[in-house]
Amino acid sequence: MTTDQRLGQIAGALSAAGVDALVMGGHAVRYYGVDRNTVDFDFYAGVGTTDEVRNRLNGSQMLAGLREGPSWRSGDFVRFELGKLPDGREEWLEFWVHNHLLADFRSVRERGERGTYGGAELQFLSLPDLMRSKETEREGDWRDIELLEEIFDARNLAAASGLESVTKLISQLRSRRGFERAKVQGVFNDRAVVQAAAASCQHPVSYAFVVPLMDGITPAPALRCAIDKTLIEPLRIASFGEPRHLMLVELVRRAYKRWAMEIDRQDKQQRLTSKSTQS
Repeated sequence: MTTDQRLGQIAGALSAAGVDALVMGGHAVRYYGVDRNTVDFDFYAGVGTTDEVRNRLNGSQMLAGLREGPSWRSGDFVRFELGKLPDGREEWLEFWVHNHLLADFRSVRERGERGTYGGAELQFLSLPDLMRSKETEREGDWRDIELLEEIFDARNLAAASGLESVTKLISQLRSRRGFERAKVQGVFNDRAVVQAAAASCQHPVSYAFVVPLMDGITPAPALRCAIDKTLIEPLRIASFGEPRHLMLVELVRRAYKRWAMEIDRQDKQQRLTSKSTQS
């Protein structure tokens, strides 16, 4: 049995145990097209507490009695050892019931994507939610994001056939390759469409791609992280699509990464401090 097939088997056991869950982590990355090795099975679970996860697993014929591993986010995250691989590595089944990078389960589930993986129909985090879930301190997660961004842009570009879908594409652009392909296809030719798309940008990189096309001093939208004024002003006067513009976009990307990593670090520190105080 492959790990992909094993995931389908586990998902079936969870469903039978009454655990509504979305696949996240390495298997979700693989589902969206990134060649990624993983030995863990990660889920975002639609249950209220980690105790409920434990109780439901204990009622499963397949998953009862698993050894629980340590967790420094005991109220949010719980993990169980499934077994050991031939090379000695431990195989883990991991659940988030609350994740500081994701919205509530119901909202995330509504955006989820259902698809075939390992011969089974499974429910995955949406591509945007998966990328968001990987905005952590770990460099490996950011390497996944870089590849997923290109896939995300390619999907949006393939679907861009009308005003609404073109506006969505522009407002959500995340990768250099996606930007260049969109530019070649004339996506940015209609300034009115670009202006409308800019108003709905949420990611600072998406906004940085279109700032040089803004008419006058356009107020920045509700970005997840504000672009520093030392970058926004040079972006306004940069020649669209030229090397200086793209260099500034990459500076915005790096600034966002530093900001997101610090948010994750602070959350981790807060949880560790709280756990230490409770002990």
